Amino acid sequence: MYFDSVSMFVFFLLIGRYLEMRARHRAGNLVDAMARLAPAFAERLRADGGVERIGAIELAPGDRIQIAQGERVPADASLESEVCRVDESLLTGESTPVRKSRGDALTGGSLVLDGPAIARVTRVGADTALAGIAALVARAQSERPRLARAGERAAAGFVARVLALAALCALGWSVVDPGRALTATLAVLVVSCPCAFALAVPAALTRALSVLAARGVFVVNADAIENLALATQAVFDKTGTLTDAQLEVDAVDALDRDAALATAAGLARGSRHPIAQALVRAAAALPPRSASDICAVAGEGLEGTIEGRAHRLGQRAFAVRAAGEPDDDDAVLAADGRIVATLRLRERLRPGARQALDALRADGVAIEIASGDARPKVAAVAAQLGVARWNSRMRPAAKLERLRELRAAGARVIAVGDGVNDAPVLAGADVAVALASGAELAQAAGDIVLDGARLSALAEARAIARQTLAVLRQNQRWALAYNLAVVPLGALGFVPPWLAAIGMSASSLVVIANALRIGRREPAPRETALPAAVGSTP
Repeated sequence: MYFDSVSMFVFFLLIGRYLEMRARHRAGNLVDAMARLAPAFAERLRADGGVERIGAIELAPGDRIQIAQGERVPADASLESEVCRVDESLLTGESTPVRKSRGDALTGGSLVLDGPAIARVTRVGADTALAGIAALVARAQSERPRLARAGERAAAGFVARVLALAALCALGWSVVDPGRALTATLAVLVVSCPCAFALAVPAALTRALSVLAARGVFVVNADAIENLALATQAVFDKTGTLTDAQLEVDAVDALDRDAALATAAGLARGSRHPIAQALVRAAAALPPRSASDICAVAGEGLEGTIEGRAHRLGQRAFAVRAAGEPDDDDAVLAADGRIVATLRLRERLRPGARQALDALRADGVAIEIASGDARPKVAAVAAQLGVARWNSRMRPAAKLERLRELRAAGARVIAVGDGVNDAPVLAGADVAVALASGAELAQAAGDIVLDGARLSALAEARAIARQTLAVLRQNQRWALAYNLAVVPLGALGFVPPWLAAIGMSASSLVVIANALRIGRREPAPRETALPAAVGSTP
């Protein structure tokens, strides 16, 4: 007589488990998709100029490869062709094609849109950026964060209470009406849904990790999602974080601008220093001037001979052989000990930096810059970004002390740095966000790693984190409300076992479906009054 109830119970239970399994597998598909990005074969250039087709796993650093148009890069490499465009959307979350020039890095798995391209392999196997990204995603999805552990404890307590209630129900009905004791007890055990409690947190977190990874935000520590959503303060490093690694020439003070710039570029052409590279780029369209006997003086500048005259390029004191304080903003060109030009350089803001900071401010996060650079440089960047509070000439210990002050005042702090020299500061924050690329991804010190140069992804990540917490709380409230409503009905004998099976499965499905809403649309920022502006401090 219970065959129909048992059959429906098994049927609806399996439907619920099947849909739960699909949701979990969908969340893990990103890692599989990344694994499939790496092509199985590569075209290696031989020393005689010929091309041989080999397995991608046979590549070694230093090999020259050819990538056809529409093919994926088989390993991390350096471009040797003049120019090409690549699609890095699955790696960075940015759908716009990226223009690459000779010497630029090509990330394994990126799609070459203009080809063929010639490149030299730099990293293979587990050292590639793609392998590092997959390892970060897999690590985050395998962790049991603090929220999940709390949810498991709540579910375990709930199960114990349901078992006790079922025992009381069986005892009560055995006294009142023994014929209904079995069906009522079964209904209590089936209609109650501890799986809704157990799924509330992991379903939301797993979905959030997947959505963030697809947007180029890799969560290394899953607890960072909660801290990111509740953060009230963000402290940014300047160099390499808010600004690009490349400098640019802002002005040239000289009688003959082009001649001075070409001369400076002639001295700088063999140097890898950022200032030297900026001068070479600025003079790219000018007739080149060759220099001889070039010598680099560490920490001061370059000297050499151009057209029979001794030239020096660097700090003012070095250029004119005079004592004095170094000028952090200018490069001075001198000929035979006399200044012929002053070249003013400036840092270039990282694309989207202003928009990213504005989005965080609009969401109620106070912004601060903590930099070890000179005061004029930090002031200039802060002014461009609209940041009222900034600090310069800060050593790592001073930055760490500043973070402690903020946390002692009750702030929950996000620290954003380049992930290498900012490691001590990142370790002292509630949420450590590192900007990294290539093999650094696998060794990043941050809780969150932003791939590529998109600072705007941080504001997106915070919006997703806040949406995740909201969905998580909705799931927990739904599970609690459902069980409080239906368990008493089951104990009173109003719920047959087959209907209990439907209710239990539906409860789990509601939790999973709600979690899948994360990332479907951008959550609106909170309407929060901004903190009062604080005067700049040196």
